[in-house]
Amino acid sequence: MNMKLHEISPSQRPTSEELSQPPKKLRKFFDLGDPQIFVGNLSRCIMLFYGSISIMLSTILVLVGILGPAGSLATDPGPAACSNITLQLGSSKVISSKLSLKYISSTEYWSTPQDAHKPSCVVYPSSSEDVSVTLQAIRAAGSRFAVKGGGHNPNKFFSSTDEGVLINLSDLSAKSYDPDTTLATYGPGGVFGDIYDYFMDYNRTVVGARLSGVGTGLALGGGMSYLSPQYGMACDSFRELEIVLPDGRIVIASNASNPDLFFASRGGGGNAYGVVTKYTVQSRPIGQFFAGNIIYAFPQKDTVVEAIGNFIRYNTDPRASIIGTYEKLSTPDLNLNLDEAIIMFLVYDGPDAGDAFANFTKIPHLLDTTGLKTYPEVADMPLPIATEASRGNNIFRVGVHRADNDEYKNALDVWRNWAESNKGKYLLLSLDFQPVPKSLTDASKAQGGNAMDMPDGPWFWLNYLITTLPGMSQPDYDAIQSSFCDMVGSTTNAEGLPLFINDAHYDQHPLSTFSTYGRLQEIKKKYDPDNFFAGKTGGWSFD
Repeated sequence: MNMKLHEISPSQRPTSEELSQPPKKLRKFFDLGDPQIFVGNLSRCIMLFYGSISIMLSTILVLVGILGPAGSLATDPGPAACSNITLQLGSSKVISSKLSLKYISSTEYWSTPQDAHKPSCVVYPSSSEDVSVTLQAIRAAGSRFAVKGGGHNPNKFFSSTDEGVLINLSDLSAKSYDPDTTLATYGPGGVFGDIYDYFMDYNRTVVGARLSGVGTGLALGGGMSYLSPQYGMACDSFRELEIVLPDGRIVIASNASNPDLFFASRGGGGNAYGVVTKYTVQSRPIGQFFAGNIIYAFPQKDTVVEAIGNFIRYNTDPRASIIGTYEKLSTPDLNLNLDEAIIMFLVYDGPDAGDAFANFTKIPHLLDTTGLKTYPEVADMPLPIATEASRGNNIFRVGVHRADNDEYKNALDVWRNWAESNKGKYLLLSLDFQPVPKSLTDASKAQGGNAMDMPDGPWFWLNYLITTLPGMSQPDYDAIQSSFCDMVGSTTNAEGLPLFINDAHYDQHPLSTFSTYGRLQEIKKKYDPDNFFAGKTGGWSFD
């Protein structure tokens, strides 16, 4: 094909002067004759250029989901829920960046295996309305989620989630005291050490955790306290709860309003029925305590456990409270008995314990730290950083035994034999004797009882703790946990007594040991009819 080029005549060609000038439209836009107009228009041009680039890049990032919460087109349930929550609550209450220090802190747990579970975002509600918005967005997206208070429960997904929404309650930590009613209120986001410090200004306290670093969720699981022999479990002091239900409704639960929900929330399954956003509880008068630890060498184990049994059977002073802990390190002892010890926690509500602890003080011991203390100091025993210092690959299991036979002594022997035969496979073992005296069960019933429907004391809860070695292979970890489970299960639990859910492993199905289990199942169906909580977050089984 032949092409004929169009020729330009000499008269049509631009002169060299014209070639050196910008086009007329460009000259007109910039007005090269006026430097101020030129600079202004050039600046606007640059801003328009970069603004267009920014919009284009933002659009691309949204489409590929990189912007996380800002990406309204995200299709994964977790990011989609985070996007919706951010739009409604604002970016200051939602963090998606895994590099954020606040995100990192929120995804650290007392039981370190939980640290591996990383949510799509962490939400920090500051009101019950924020929690309601968050739950509705999670439901709409079909996302998994978890609710975190103190983060002390070691069970997988009970307060952690993978690629879902983590609701961190740390900003819901308001506290108040009404001197006319002596009622106290506190939010779910604090730890009991802070709560005790606050109410000390009023010479009052609340029934709560025995360690200052434990969060308020402990009370929803029942909650054992040094004050329990006088006032019952922590949940027995509940007078009113503000709860956000699975469908987003905000309700009050008390003896007068939603009494079935109030009953179930007193030790019947943690946050299985909704998210508690405020506790109103009966406060208790407080003064000086006589308290401390006595540490014994392990050859005293039988003498000490006999003293524990005698205390729970024969002590008649509800102001006296104890915990007996047997500790075993996985280190060679060189026949010096340095790898194991017994630590007694002795607490008396008052400055003079009399002879309440005489059976313990007369046993030869290595150390005695008893003396006058404030209640916050009691909660810091044996060390103020006890909760933080015990952080590790921790797993709980629980047992329950009556005080009128020797089964609890047999449990100690079985535990010790297992500890000796499995040296080198764990970092720390602990067996804690937690008495449930009759004064405790009487105090519980006097306040209406709780979801455990606790039979008359005395009896024991035993808390078994294993801290495994860091860096274990998965097969080795699974093997030691399976063996530990078998050891705990080899000691028969007492019939008719409930397992303590605060100390239970999820595979022990503690709710099924409650005499009220059928009633709790019905309440669960009423308040979570489509199993939203059961299907999208961890927690106790109702099946």
